[in-house]
Amino acid sequence: MKAKKEWIIRVILLILSLLLVAFGLRMLTAGEQIGMPNLLLTAAFLLLWISIAVMTFFLRRSMRKTLYSYTNIGLIGGILFGATLAVSLLVNNLSAFADGELTQNELYTQLIAFPRRFSFYALFVILVVCVLLAISNIALIRHEGFRLHNLFGVILGVLYCGGTAVVFLINDAIRGVRFFAEESPLYFFFHLSVPLFLMLMLCYFECILAGSAILGYRAATHIPSHDKDYIIILGCSIDKRGGLLPLLKGRVNRAIRFAWEQEMDTGKPCLYVPSGGKGENEVMSEGSAMELYLLSKGAEPYEVFPEKASRNTAENLAFSKKIIDERTPDAKIAFATTNYHILRSGILARRAGFDAEGIAGDTKWYFWPNGFVREFFGILALNLKAHIFTAIVMAVIALAVGAIGYFGLL
Repeated sequence: MKAKKEWIIRVILLILSLLLVAFGLRMLTAGEQIGMPNLLLTAAFLLLWISIAVMTFFLRRSMRKTLYSYTNIGLIGGILFGATLAVSLLVNNLSAFADGELTQNELYTQLIAFPRRFSFYALFVILVVCVLLAISNIALIRHEGFRLHNLFGVILGVLYCGGTAVVFLINDAIRGVRFFAEESPLYFFFHLSVPLFLMLMLCYFECILAGSAILGYRAATHIPSHDKDYIIILGCSIDKRGGLLPLLKGRVNRAIRFAWEQEMDTGKPCLYVPSGGKGENEVMSEGSAMELYLLSKGAEPYEVFPEKASRNTAENLAFSKKIIDERTPDAKIAFATTNYHILRSGILARRAGFDAEGIAGDTKWYFWPNGFVREFFGILALNLKAHIFTAIVMAVIALAVGAIGYFGLL
């Protein structure tokens, strides 16, 4: 079935490629004069398609290696941005191209205006998402009580909408107020490059948000292969008597179910590494509480190797891997956690020096959106170097566009 799907995708990509090449040739021969604008539009459109195809190729190759990578998030976002730009160029210029009315100035203006248009359209989509986040947060507060971390969805919505409004206002102010004469190169570099840089960075944030949501869903629905030696169960809070709260119980139950499914499917047993230290208000370590629960569900003592010292997810994975290495070097490992926590946990596992597949435990619907927002900010915090590199690239692009405007087109 998987091979059949891959062949279907390849056929679709081949058909699209042929159609796009045919469209490019048709545009090149449209009208009596080809003209530089038509040539530039054709080149830009085909270059976009090639870029999308290249990003798709690297995304597929990267995801075969691992789902849990910030590179995958960036590639998904890049594909979304490139595809939207290609459609925008096609829709806006098809009639003008056929009539021979397209000019270099119009094409240049469309390209530099696109990031703003992209963010404007994305704003409507994310506003709908924010409304749904607010509904889930209201349900969360009704069931779990009022806490600041139960408002992450609302906070993200306010920050995003407020940040977008600020960027748009700064953009308009810089474009509207003339600090430099139009013949000065500083006119283009300030009034064009700075607003473009701000809009490109906003687009980057939106694409990373979309990429994280898509990859997070893909990671949460992934079913690991039944060849695992160990399952690391990532801890979270326990109750005052040492019992498992519903969120943690869902993780442990999912690990038990996977171990049963693997043994029924392949006959290979799977050992447990419940992982979590003792919090300030907890009567025992989370690892110990999970160990007792596993034993109560039929696990044998020799099947459970608790880790009791970790304080966060990164330590959960690193300390658990150490326990596993002492017993079985090069073991095949899975980790069990809540569905919204899968992606960041997989990224942290790779940073701890090993590959593992995530097993997603279910949770109530109103937990998922708020949990995803928290995980998204966590993923952003893990990749500060990537953000700095992207900001430098965006600044170079914005400066180059300003230079092109001053020296060539406007």
